[in-house]
Amino acid sequence: MNLITYIESLEELNAFVNAIDENIAKLNYELILGCSELSRYSKTSKDELLTIVNSAVKNNLPITLEWDALNQEEKFQEACAFFDRLPLHDFKAVRLQDPGAVEFVKTKYPWLKIQIILENGNHNFIGLQKWCEYLGEQCERLVLSNELSREMLRDYAALLKTPLEIQAFGRILLFYSPRLLLSPLEKTSMQNSFIEASGSSEESPHSGFPLIENRHGTFMFNVKDLYLLDHLDELSAMGISHARVDLRFDDCCKKYLKSICDLFTGKISDAEMGIKKNPVRPLIKGFYNINKTDVLFTKLKNKRTQRQDLNYVGEIVDVERDAQLALLVKTENLSDITKYDLKLITPEGKEKIVAINWMKSSLGESRMSAQKNDLVLLAYCNGVTVKTQVYLNPKT
Repeated sequence: MNLITYIESLEELNAFVNAIDENIAKLNYELILGCSELSRYSKTSKDELLTIVNSAVKNNLPITLEWDALNQEEKFQEACAFFDRLPLHDFKAVRLQDPGAVEFVKTKYPWLKIQIILENGNHNFIGLQKWCEYLGEQCERLVLSNELSREMLRDYAALLKTPLEIQAFGRILLFYSPRLLLSPLEKTSMQNSFIEASGSSEESPHSGFPLIENRHGTFMFNVKDLYLLDHLDELSAMGISHARVDLRFDDCCKKYLKSICDLFTGKISDAEMGIKKNPVRPLIKGFYNINKTDVLFTKLKNKRTQRQDLNYVGEIVDVERDAQLALLVKTENLSDITKYDLKLITPEGKEKIVAINWMKSSLGESRMSAQKNDLVLLAYCNGVTVKTQVYLNPKT
């Protein structure tokens, strides 16, 4: 199995050289170099990149250049001009995601091998095959999605002649936007070009989503990291020849680089891995074992925000602190409210029983009943948020 990993600094490159020094003959590897102009997550500047490249070349280390950013026209043209100024002959290949970047390199640099990143599309065999046919001998590798099951990977490896790569460890991207969504939330003037934060959901108890904002936009990741390092032998047996280990975040390179190299050379087993014993975040296998799509979507839903029809009234859609709650009525008919209190179930699962002190229409008129899809106002209740589910609770 070939180890594919990222190098973001000269310090990391030296650490890698030291880590493989004793086992260099046993390890098949490739180093991905990026820079902030071309790579989605890289913090490396152009000068730093060139320093790393010079050192890698002196040490005869196989390096590839990553250009995985998705750019609109103006930024794309800037990226093309930046790419033209790099020492491209020092790289064994370039990793591309944007079809425009693929066409640019294919046309202008037909001698430069391409590793095409297909993580966000082309999950079917025809799509993968067409990329191979279009790029021909220039296509060195297909980088597949982590949303493919074991069975699909086995099938594709048997049918495709082009070498395949999958992610064996690292963050799982859930959301991307070219917009800058974090800096507007800062109370002080933002001068940083790279912001890291943690997010939570208003609709569920989930929290701890890693967030990044940089020149390319905003990225949100799963609260759990992908871990397939215990399946390397199986992947190799089915024909997957390259496993990518992403140590760019959470100081993982300092913590785990040596043990990763030892694992790929057979010096230690998966059970001895510190990355497994003391992970930064919980670890999951994603879609690898089986693609239980329907089950996964059910699990993603917060059951506390799903209606239960017994005595169901509706949902809180707006909260004005210390003033009122806005209730969207979803039952066919709400009447004779003097006989009931309200049971409120928040998205966090907290239950509150409150009296109906008053009910008004959206125009401020007193109401004793309401119909389906009416918006009515209720007295404010502390701790109640949007998405709170409302039920009738008979008075005792």
